[in-house]
Amino acid sequence: MDIIEQRTNEEARKRRKKPAPRPHSVLIKEQYCKGCSICVNVCPTGVLVIEETSKSVFGLIAKVEEPDYCIGCMLCELHCPDFAIIVDPEKRGGTE
Repeated sequence: MDIIEQRTNEEARKRRKKPAPRPHSVLIKEQYCKGCSICVNVCPTGVLVIEETSKSVFGLIAKVEEPDYCIGCMLCELHCPDFAIIVDPEKRGGTE
């Protein structure tokens, strides 16, 4: 992982202040994620990070590192260009 991804993850971790009163779940469809890190950058609470993987064409993938911090704002889902993220999938019928 290069310095840009490391900094992205560090900045995300710094945004974690306290767990959400009612945490939400986040599903990342790994088969669609290309590891662009848009979701990591827009998440206000630092729930997501970028990790290296052999599953992605570009060798990176978004991962949920701290689900207890998710406030359900859906910014990650709304900004994902590949429709790889679903917030609260169990409430919306998208658990695939």
